[in-house]
Amino acid sequence: MKAGIIGGGRVGCCLAQYFQQLGILQGITAGHAAKSELLAERFGTEIMTNERLAREADILFITVPDRMILPVAQDMAAAGAGVLCGKVFLHCSGSLGTEVLQPLQEQGAFIGSCHPLQSFAGAATELRGVYMAVDGDEAAVAAAEKVAAMLGGVPFRVPARDRRLYHAAACFCSNYVVAAAAIGQQLMARWVGGSEAAWQALLPLFKGSSANLQQAENAGSALTGPIARGDCATVAGHLQVLPKEFVPAYCSLGLEAVRLASANGTIDSETAWQLAWLLKHSEVERHDS
Repeated sequence: MKAGIIGGGRVGCCLAQYFQQLGILQGITAGHAAKSELLAERFGTEIMTNERLAREADILFITVPDRMILPVAQDMAAAGAGVLCGKVFLHCSGSLGTEVLQPLQEQGAFIGSCHPLQSFAGAATELRGVYMAVDGDEAAVAAAEKVAAMLGGVPFRVPARDRRLYHAAACFCSNYVVAAAAIGQQLMARWVGGSEAAWQALLPLFKGSSANLQQAENAGSALTGPIARGDCATVAGHLQVLPKEFVPAYCSLGLEAVRLASANGTIDSETAWQLAWLLKHSEVERHDS
């Protein structure tokens, strides 16, 4: 197998590093010739255009931003007509189906997707043990599953009709965790001397929560805090003092925490009702304060 990568961002460079270690990296390109040269030097490959890479690789990963996948596919279909037949193209978007690669399919290529369920921090991002959502035609799925296995990942099928829901699930565990942590950091900064110190103060708490989640059989069972204890007074106090802009997020997450606490059996139905009422009528608590 010879693998090529179109897109020199975090995902592309991470895959390039793994493919280089496996001895299958044929080349990696970027949107600008200068960056393509730097990437070729970095990974010890020849400088290539997308068209040449399509000629020389068996399987090509398109790792550009979602909005650029269709234009890249259209450009390659126009420039590489006659050389794409039998090639496998996989995009790495979590939310898009394979329709964005249709121009390549019309030129005889096999098309699909392979999305590692991982937050990419750079080329050193761990992929071993990571679940990877795959979809596409039969040949593309087989190729994606083979690559996932080579990377030490766990391939699983997510059909096109479910891609957006799948991606939303991933956002809750990645993007929205960061958003919640950033709110905590903004609130904490006033007591510890600034934003950076605030995050250092909260980081042990974040790591402790992460450790609890890793040891839990399911995420909901790791719930702790005032809602898990049924402490209505503390929740009401939070609602009285929180800056207005953070109240909606607190209440939305709080209502989900009430559901989890009820499912875990740590609060009874009456307490759950009281907590839900507080969170649904936060403006009453703020007015009373």
